[in-house]
Amino acid sequence: MKQKLFYLIIGLLVTFSSGCKNDNNVNSDSKGKVELFLIDSFSKIDNSYQIDENSVITESSPLITYADFLSYDSTEYTFELSEKAKEIIKNLEHAVHGLAFAIKANDTLIYTGYFWPSYSSASCDWIVIDPLMTNVGDKISVRLGYPGLVQGQIIQDKRNDERIIEIFKHDNKLK
Repeated sequence: MKQKLFYLIIGLLVTFSSGCKNDNNVNSDSKGKVELFLIDSFSKIDNSYQIDENSVITESSPLITYADFLSYDSTEYTFELSEKAKEIIKNLEHAVHGLAFAIKANDTLIYTGYFWPSYSSASCDWIVIDPLMTNVGDKISVRLGYPGLVQGQIIQDKRNDERIIEIFKHDNKLK
C-alpha cells in the first residue's frame, strides 16, 4: 500500500511539474531581435556616403541590444531608447563625417547608416541618426540624408522593413 501511494505521489508531481512554465526564458515566444551594430569595415559606392552592404563587416557584439529598444515608431522612424542605450550613444566619439552603423534583424543586415552629429557642416547622402538627440530626449530619429534629402536624390528606404516591423509588432513595441 505504501509503495502504491509513493508511486501515485511521484506520478502526480511529475504530471504537475511538466505543466509548469519556465520563467527563466521570458522571451521564448519572441519573433526575434533588432539590434544596432557599429561597422568595422565597409566600402562606399562611387563618390557618395552610400554604404555598399555587400562590403559590411560589423563588430561582433551589438552596440544597442533589442532589450534597449523600448519601442519603434514606424511613422516617425524613431526608436525609443533605454537609459543604458542613451548613455552608450552619448559616450561615442562623434566624427564630423559620421560613424557607420548597421541595423540587423535576427542577425541579418537590414540597412546601414551613420551617426551624424548635427554640428557637422558636411552633408550626407545616406541614412543618418543625430547622436546629439540623446541629450534632449529618449528617442533617436532615423532620417534620410543630412541636413535632409536633396531634391532628386534617391536613398533606398529600408527603415520600415517588414522584418523589423514584425519583430516590434509581435513584442508590442511598435507604435
